[in-house]
Amino acid sequence: MSDINEEIVRLYFELEGYMVHSNLKYMIHKKSSGESDIDLAIMKEDPPDKAIVEVKGWHTSTFSLSFFKTENKKDIRSRLFHFIRPEALAAANKYFKSNKYRKILVVPKISENNRDEILRVCKDKGVDLLEFKNILPLIIDKTKINKNYRDSEFQQAVRLMKAYGFVREEKKNARSS
Repeated sequence: MSDINEEIVRLYFELEGYMVHSNLKYMIHKKSSGESDIDLAIMKEDPPDKAIVEVKGWHTSTFSLSFFKTENKKDIRSRLFHFIRPEALAAANKYFKSNKYRKILVVPKISENNRDEILRVCKDKGVDLLEFKNILPLIIDKTKINKNYRDSEFQQAVRLMKAYGFVREEKKNARSS
């Protein structure tokens, strides 16, 4: 996996106890389109959960209704829901040996101006939205400064930022309420 955004999301799900498969390949049946992939296929046993995950690391953008309205095939936003087209779902069905799984789209942040409408459009497509701002705190919290993370350059960078005070650990309240 070469995309840092996919690495971050993969790490998030692994820390949440999921087994993660990257780049689930499938063929596109249109003329000369070739091969594509689902960014991540995730599953865990307890509690049972399976999902396909598409990662859009467009961190300079806020996810708004305009992302749904593009007609220009050259606009990257037109590929927003390619991970739920029939060829992709057939690959996921084969991988999971089932058609019972969630579809998750990971985006930088959702516009507060039309959040409800965006969530409704995604829900109508059978897609759950997950924002990076909800992913990063878990990774930061679970990264320890006294451990070396050889398998994740991102987690190693988080460890170093915590060790040198650029990212502060949250103080946990000792008293339970």
